[in-house]
Amino acid sequence: MQKILQWLNALDSKKRKQLYLVGGLVAILLGVLLSNSSAPKVQDAIVQQSENFTVSGEVFIHVVGEVVEPGLYELSYGSRVRDVIDAAGGFTDSAVQSSVNLARLVSDGEQVVILAESQMATDSSLGFISLNRASSSQLESLPGIGPALAGRILAYRDEIGSFASIEQLLEVTGIGSKLFEEIKGSITL
Repeated sequence: MQKILQWLNALDSKKRKQLYLVGGLVAILLGVLLSNSSAPKVQDAIVQQSENFTVSGEVFIHVVGEVVEPGLYELSYGSRVRDVIDAAGGFTDSAVQSSVNLARLVSDGEQVVILAESQMATDSSLGFISLNRASSSQLESLPGIGPALAGRILAYRDEIGSFASIEQLLEVTGIGSKLFEEIKGSITL
């Protein structure tokens, strides 16, 4: 060991630095190689976990309103509102087909509501206010909703695309549980 140290001290400083650099790189490479060979393979761990986990691939959807056969339906994962309507026998003659987004993916436990024309009123005293279609003045007809809050609702709707449930209104700044309870009987999607 002493001879190696004497040999290193005899080298000029530039060559000594190069030798230290090469030695450090070799040590790092050896460390990486040894740590990868002794560690369990990530792919093996994923396979072991997936053997213990199963997905049924089914979702349950409650469809109500203007469909031929309202009720609870079991559909494949990845189904859309259109599939729910088909399973429920289609729209009734009084259904407003544009009251729902037929292309939207459904999620397990969701309720899909199909409205009639009488429920699509622009005044909350006459029917429901659609969160996905209402203008600012229509939203302002709801108790406790003024111009500023109606504007925040519209901005939030623009941000998310459309409301998936009326409960999602609680995510709008200024809509608390007390106000939501007051207006939930007057709103729909």
